[in-house]
Amino acid sequence: MQFSPKLICFKGISILTLLFMFMLPQYSLAQGDDIRERLDEIERELLDLHLKQTDKTSVTAFDSMRLDLGGFITQTFTTTFNGDSPDRSSFDQTNFELLMGADVTDRDSLFIALGFLRQADLVNEAGLDVEQRKFADHANRIPGIIMWGRHDFDELLDVTYGRWITPWGIINREHFPPVLMNLSQPQYLRAVQPGNLFGGNTIVPNFLDGIQAHGSKYFGDYQAEYFAYVGNFDGSGSGPSDFISGARLMGALPNRIFTIGFDYQNGVRAVSGAQDSHYDAWGVDALIDYKGFLLKSEYLRSNERGATGNKESWYIQPSYTRGKFVLFYRWDVIDTNLDTVNDSAEQTEHVFGVNYFLQPTVRLRAEYVLNRFNLNEDNNGKKRDYDNIQLSITTSF
Repeated sequence: MQFSPKLICFKGISILTLLFMFMLPQYSLAQGDDIRERLDEIERELLDLHLKQTDKTSVTAFDSMRLDLGGFITQTFTTTFNGDSPDRSSFDQTNFELLMGADVTDRDSLFIALGFLRQADLVNEAGLDVEQRKFADHANRIPGIIMWGRHDFDELLDVTYGRWITPWGIINREHFPPVLMNLSQPQYLRAVQPGNLFGGNTIVPNFLDGIQAHGSKYFGDYQAEYFAYVGNFDGSGSGPSDFISGARLMGALPNRIFTIGFDYQNGVRAVSGAQDSHYDAWGVDALIDYKGFLLKSEYLRSNERGATGNKESWYIQPSYTRGKFVLFYRWDVIDTNLDTVNDSAEQTEHVFGVNYFLQPTVRLRAEYVLNRFNLNEDNNGKKRDYDNIQLSITTSF
């Protein structure tokens, strides 16, 4: 049988048409499956993003442009070698601080440091009865360490209000354990009590509640900076109506290889059983930071116009960083009564320490401290000098 070319062409087209009609649903079905798989993948990605924003992010900014949350935990172990009295040891300090900062607007910000502290103070450290030099019972404390708001006008002026670190010297302004080589601050900042984490008002207070003006200016690579403030000290030794005012000027060379600062403060401190003492305090500090070598030094003195003697303190602290290790030494002297020589008010510390960074956010410390007193014996003829070892770890986030 012969088929005409037209018939063959028609049948060929018909077969192709039927084949196309058969394959079209299969292709559409496969394409639909692919689309559904892609939609499922997008849904999974959206779910993962949602979980990251809810389960893994601790806070959400409501009315602020930015909200930061951080903190650290520190554990210390201290042993004192008391010479003529029993040696003492204690896991004397567990400190957790929660740090929160927020940019409310492009010019307004705030910062809060809330502490959760379990602490056994070393009491009677400088007293005249060495038998009573011991760790006190552990106390639970939840101090509002820092709480301030700030408005930035320009680089020459920002105003801080609330509770802030007194802008005096070097180490007091550093303050936070994650950056401290030695957890025990210089003696003038801690009321001559190694266990007193938040210090006192021996010469100048660590913290003030009030208002502070600050500004800085660059002249090429050189920087000048100032602080001016007025406030109240909320610890013992000062009344709620006793204002403390002061100022700080500082300058820095390029790359802050050398920094020098000058401080002045005027205030009132209450003296138990005596009239209040008006005082003027002044100080100078210097910092050298060059190729792993760091030197910090401060000197300060107060003129007490009242019942107490004039006060003086100074320290020098060189350190060297190599890799994950930091080696340091601090020579620290204080005399809280310059009007009387060879009395119990003069004390010297020699601190030998090493830090090791297990991780960039985990700092291990080991320190050996020689505590030496100008008045060698207590009221019972026992040696007042003692040594102590302190081990600590700080983990920050």
